[in-house]
Amino acid sequence: MVSTNNKDAHPQSHPIPDSQPNSCTEDFEASDEEAGCASDDDNFMDVGENSDTEVTYVREGVAAVVAKNERIMGRLSLIKQNRVMFLAWLPYSPGSLLPDGTFHTPPIVAAQPTARDRTMYAVHPIPLSEVKAVRKHAPSFGTQHIVLVLTNGLTLPPLYFTAGGVRALFSALKEHCDLVKSAEDPNTYLINDTADPLQQSLSGLLLDGLPPSASAAFAPRTVANEAEGGNVVSQMWEGVARMTQRARETTQSFLESSVLYPPPHAAADDGATAAAAAAPGDGRPAAAGAEWLDAEAAERPGPSSEDGERVSFGEAATAVGAFELLDRDLLESATSVRNAPRPPPMHHEEFCSFLGSDGRIANEKAMRARVFYSGCEPEVRREVWKFLLGLYPADSTAAERAAIMKEKKHRYATIKSQWTSIGPDQAAKWSKWRERRSRVEKDVRRTDRAQPFYRAERGRNVRMLRCILLSYSIYNYDLGYGMSDMVAPILYVMHDEAEAFWCFACLMEKLEANFHTDCRGMQSQLVALSSLMSILDPQLTSFLESKEATNYYFCYRWLLILFKREFSSYEEVLRLWEALWSRHISPHFHIFMCAGVLGLHRRAIMDADLDFDGILRYCIQLSGKLDLHQVLRCAEKLALLAGTAGQECLRAAGLP
Repeated sequence: MVSTNNKDAHPQSHPIPDSQPNSCTEDFEASDEEAGCASDDDNFMDVGENSDTEVTYVREGVAAVVAKNERIMGRLSLIKQNRVMFLAWLPYSPGSLLPDGTFHTPPIVAAQPTARDRTMYAVHPIPLSEVKAVRKHAPSFGTQHIVLVLTNGLTLPPLYFTAGGVRALFSALKEHCDLVKSAEDPNTYLINDTADPLQQSLSGLLLDGLPPSASAAFAPRTVANEAEGGNVVSQMWEGVARMTQRARETTQSFLESSVLYPPPHAAADDGATAAAAAAPGDGRPAAAGAEWLDAEAAERPGPSSEDGERVSFGEAATAVGAFELLDRDLLESATSVRNAPRPPPMHHEEFCSFLGSDGRIANEKAMRARVFYSGCEPEVRREVWKFLLGLYPADSTAAERAAIMKEKKHRYATIKSQWTSIGPDQAAKWSKWRERRSRVEKDVRRTDRAQPFYRAERGRNVRMLRCILLSYSIYNYDLGYGMSDMVAPILYVMHDEAEAFWCFACLMEKLEANFHTDCRGMQSQLVALSSLMSILDPQLTSFLESKEATNYYFCYRWLLILFKREFSSYEEVLRLWEALWSRHISPHFHIFMCAGVLGLHRRAIMDADLDFDGILRYCIQLSGKLDLHQVLRCAEKLALLAGTAGQECLRAAGLP
């Protein structure tokens, strides 16, 4: 959860209602037509309580003036996430969700901006490293305001402090970043900048000896300073030598590498020893890291023409040969992925800023992008997932969504009654039903039992999970059993049996082909992965061909249950799934994740000269040991590098 240590911080003003979970569910020993009511004996702790997020400054009543006589009131805040400071200004939600699902709207002023305008002007959390300067305006008469200038040259609309607080803002900024008054304008303050050209040059040489805020322009000249100046010159020459060495290494890598990934180490003489060294240990496996994506000399897949051929951007002649020039924008966008700081998860107030006065999402694309890059706080995840999974249309009003949920709950009660009314005599004559019920009960007893939410074997949450699976087997009888691995996290988030059922049903509409007896959905994804790997890593593809392992069956579980068992914490699984469901980069982003995991572990696989069985064992042993942050960024970078050719691979494999 987000903690605050500023006296101006206020509780969230527009809480999303938490409807109570169903109180009546079937017990395992009860007959199918009986439904027993029981209290919730599951000890449950929210997985998001230990979030490393802190709000260091909050000011209410900060207005963005977007046009003459048009202002949008909102809240300005500074947020610290994993030692990175972010600044955000979010407009107040024009309404609030009420417990009955309706949306309260205040009286509308004629000049009030539209919902889309409000979302457009919102400043979603941006790192202070992307803010170049803050201009302060403090007129003798009137409201104080500031103007933010970003490093890309964009100037944001002025923010007016209707209730004061400019001085407190600058005090907070000084505590967490280098704030320097501009020599040209006394009302402009530079953030993480310096007025000393020498300091900037030294920073460009990657020197670590000088602090970021060092400035020799205003330092008195003393003997000590002159001595330090000699050290600065020495450091500068060291920096030049370092850059020269890097240039040599780059030239050498041009000669040694012709693929996206670096070559593996020489194969070990003893195959058994190499295989043992490659096997992941008790902790997270020692992957090669993401540096293979940053190799400047590697051959990278560029944009493709309509027929799938790579498009060349010309050649550059050098002392060591001619090299193909690729799209610089594509490469720079991919290179920036790794180091770009991620803002904190989207919280309730920010989600409400995406809603218009009637509860419609004003900018669905921006909301999905926000979820992809940072995820959601547990307090808002329940509502956001309903949009991501398609249970709620993005253009639906709050009143329409309340009506949708009311109708869905009525339908769920009808579906559930179809199997709760099956008596012992009917069940005795229906072998198919007995088989499905037995399978559900076995799986429910062993699904996510390590999680406190499902720890009580006969608790309410476990019974709700059983009811959802049995109801789905009736709802989609042709498909039959639904995966308990997919239902459990959804129920954990929803805390409501009917809501979890319909979210699961929406998910299965997209994944149903994966569970057909002909496995056509899985086969299409494996074919797409094979095509992607041939583009992204020809060397590993060649290695797998030599081992007759290009069917990629060792990735089967990853694709089937969306990496649910590959991460150590439940929160990581929830964060991963909402990133996948955002469909921001690609609707099939999980396939790029497979490519990313294989890329991170390619060196161990190839060094150990693993055959198909060895690769399968290696991938199984990765369970619970992957680093979500690393895998997501690698997959994002691969998706950008694959470009049009990657999307063509997905379409050619029959993926929508």
